[in-house]
Amino acid sequence: MTPTPFARLMREAYRREIVPERALWWFAADGMRDWFRVLAKHLAPHVATGAARPLLSTMAARTFERRWDALRALPRSGSARARALGALPDRASDPRAVPLLMSALYRVDSPRDPRAKKSAWLFEDLGGVPRSTAERVRARVLLSSLSVRERWYEVATHLGELLVVLTEGLPAHLPHARKILGDICFDSGARYAERMKKAFAISDTAPDPPAAAMEILRMSEYVFRVNPEHWGASDGTAGWLEGTACPWYTRPGWNGAHCGIFGQFQSGIASVFGLRYHLSKTIPKHGGHTCRIDVKPIPLGRGRGALAPQNT
Repeated sequence: MTPTPFARLMREAYRREIVPERALWWFAADGMRDWFRVLAKHLAPHVATGAARPLLSTMAARTFERRWDALRALPRSGSARARALGALPDRASDPRAVPLLMSALYRVDSPRDPRAKKSAWLFEDLGGVPRSTAERVRARVLLSSLSVRERWYEVATHLGELLVVLTEGLPAHLPHARKILGDICFDSGARYAERMKKAFAISDTAPDPPAAAMEILRMSEYVFRVNPEHWGASDGTAGWLEGTACPWYTRPGWNGAHCGIFGQFQSGIASVFGLRYHLSKTIPKHGGHTCRIDVKPIPLGRGRGALAPQNT
């Protein structure tokens, strides 16, 4: 399959990491909305009928509240508009402000937008998406206090913030919650790799499987600001990638177990190229300021257990 000119352009933009920041914000928002839908679909068999979305809406509310509090703690020293608008209000005295800003960040604040119809349920536990013209205007005013880069950075951080909330809240509703989350991540990583291979016409018989796997892995990392500074190598059979971690490893509640759960996504990507993923260094466990992964061929005669990320 020959890639289209646009696909070639986008692949090169990903390789050079020169995608415009507005597009990165949109991609991160799209990714978060899709991630919530994937979670709802795959958690549904483990909870009561019809309970998955309400449960996740509760988890989303806690995630948004945590992020609101983090945003309020930041100094308002950005644009002139941000300084003019001043500090974000306390959510206890202005509870509607949280879903208004977060729905705008997720680009679901307009009732005519198809995205809103698919993802409005995320905000139900906080009272829903904007319900009137006045609320939609206010959502945009709140959004305008953040620069495009700040919007991208904020939404990207939601990925890790949500995982902390899920690992704290889900065990009360289903056993083996962390294993289930890891399995969902693995399957999602494999599907993501297949989708990117098709979109960018990456061959099933790539001459350098580790390099191909790392390229796709970096696409998702780039959007969600994982390893913004990174380096690695491949010898055509095995490879490694090291970088300056993720934007959420300093958030309250984050620990090495969360690294392992998200590592399953990367493991799923590696598996598509016949590679085993190894999480060889994490900041929570090993200290320092970088994390490292290694990939190598899957041993013959091994099942899916050989694909699970290994911690050292």
